[in-house]
Amino acid sequence: MKFKFLTPKDNVGIVKATVHKTGKMGFSTGAIKVLSLDKNKYFKLALNEDDENDTNLYLVLAKESDKDTFVTNKAGPYYYIKIKHVLDELGVDYKSETIIYDIREVKDSEVKCYKLSRRKSTSKKQQNP
Repeated sequence: MKFKFLTPKDNVGIVKATVHKTGKMGFSTGAIKVLSLDKNKYFKLALNEDDENDTNLYLVLAKESDKDTFVTNKAGPYYYIKIKHVLDELGVDYKSETIIYDIREVKDSEVKCYKLSRRKSTSKKQQNP
């Protein structure tokens, strides 16, 4: 038997963002590392206008603040952005559903951006009333 060994990637952990019941999007420690949230303070959220079936969000790095930027906030070791109004506009029921986004860098983009692919599941309270 011949083995082909697989090499581990950098050990950054799970790269995801979770929407809290307050409408804040909190980032995992892996996401904090990948997005360099200790250095990058401003982001823009976007939708893919070219594909109406694309339900993903896109996080675009911004160098400075303007009317479209979201500012990252820090609470202890955790980072988050306030996106309640965006979720409300998109009809995302973050109060009764568990909303998690997996984060991956978009390689073919002209600007540095990340794709937020939504994982959706019901909360444990709804599963076990």
